[in-house]
Amino acid sequence: MYCLATCVHDHMLSHIRDATTPKEAWENLKKIFSANTSARKLQLRQELNNIQQKDMSVSDYTAKIKRICDSLGSINVNIDNDEMVQICLGGIGPRFGTMRTVVLAREKPPSFELQSIVLVEENHVHTRSNESEGHMLYTHWNGGRGREQARGRFGQGQGG
Repeated sequence: MYCLATCVHDHMLSHIRDATTPKEAWENLKKIFSANTSARKLQLRQELNNIQQKDMSVSDYTAKIKRICDSLGSINVNIDNDEMVQICLGGIGPRFGTMRTVVLAREKPPSFELQSIVLVEENHVHTRSNESEGHMLYTHWNGGRGREQARGRFGQGQGG
């Protein structure tokens, strides 16, 4: 009993103080820690099932998923690769819709290291976004005159 009392933190002593045998003290501690583990498991599972990328970068998003899975692993709850991929694709932003469809259509899902695939797509989406902004800026500075208006003027000068 002395060994248990010296190894336990002060705030836990009250849980074993009334025990008459070391086995009883051990069982009391076991109940407390298993209750905490169950609550932690539920909390982490819920966090994992509700994760959304929102404004996180792909790196931050996948790192957060990995952290939660590692925390679950530390309490003996293992998340397999297919589930990690499914969770990642389920919470990824709508701008990755095409990439999500392609990955889900594969016969064998990629490993969770699909982060590299998503990073490439994120860069591609960012590039397309910048090109669109550049086109809108050109249209704005061009006074809204596109190819059609220029052809129309040219055609009017020719016919008249």
